[in-house]
Amino acid sequence: MNQEKQQLDLLTIGDTSIDLFMKIDENFVWDVYPDTEEDLCFHHGSKIPVNSFETSIAGNSCNVAVGATKLGLKTAIYTELGDDSNGERVIRELQQKGVITNYCIKNKGTPTNVHSIIVYAGDRTIFSYHEPRDYKLYSWPKPKWIFYSSLAKGFDSFQEELVQYAKDNPEIGVAFNPGSQQLREGVETLKNALEIADVLFVNKQEAQDLAQSKEEGLEKLHGMLQELGPKVTVITLGDEGSTAHDGTKMVTEGIYEKDAKIMDKTGAGDSYATGFIAALHYKKPLKTAMKWGAANSSHVIRKIGAIKGLLNKTQIENLVK
Repeated sequence: MNQEKQQLDLLTIGDTSIDLFMKIDENFVWDVYPDTEEDLCFHHGSKIPVNSFETSIAGNSCNVAVGATKLGLKTAIYTELGDDSNGERVIRELQQKGVITNYCIKNKGTPTNVHSIIVYAGDRTIFSYHEPRDYKLYSWPKPKWIFYSSLAKGFDSFQEELVQYAKDNPEIGVAFNPGSQQLREGVETLKNALEIADVLFVNKQEAQDLAQSKEEGLEKLHGMLQELGPKVTVITLGDEGSTAHDGTKMVTEGIYEKDAKIMDKTGAGDSYATGFIAALHYKKPLKTAMKWGAANSSHVIRKIGAIKGLLNKTQIENLVK
């Protein structure tokens, strides 16, 4: 089958990695300061016992590609990989999950990104590495949606090409979820991508960083983000749910099943964005898109890693009435 000639519902763009998860026993006693309960501390040079260890393909673009495929969208991914066994694993497992991999590009003499993740008490600390890449705009089939996310330093020129591509094809919906390196470059570097975004996904801290404000009021914060260009802004709030604004009104949605046991929050934002984009693809209203996102995220955090708990379309429709 010639995947390249198929109509695409979604093209995800961003770096992909192998995630190494190390789950630390919650009964393990850490040396912590009384006033810094969110800090996880260990002695330099010591050996830290790990309760369980596993690996997975990962990265924002990968997680969304896998999740969207599960939700019935014909999805391809553009990602730059190393020419190594980890790169081969990424391509093989994406293909097994039904994702179109024609635009998974191997780079000779370079490694595939690897992220080490400490999972403790249901939350995670990520040590991330992004190999510098020469990103390019390829002749992919025109998608109905693009999901643009985390890239390594030096993404600026590629982003300019992508923005022009979106301007030349205004019928394509663009969802933007800036990664940590992109956010570190600052709002001026991201301004052209923000201007063409149909949907922007950020958490509250990221929203404040982009707005260059400590504004706590969510409606005002949405307004500041929309002044940068996005048509719909989504601010996720962890266990407080999420808010979205379409330029006329703000909609609030709580989390799905508050009492669900949290195993690992890795991929919570990606699974929310996946459900949200899929709902829009199926012409669902904003409130329903938020519910799809919340339900998908709720099931992902019950498993270790970002893709094990992803829902399919039937499951999510049965949950969200």
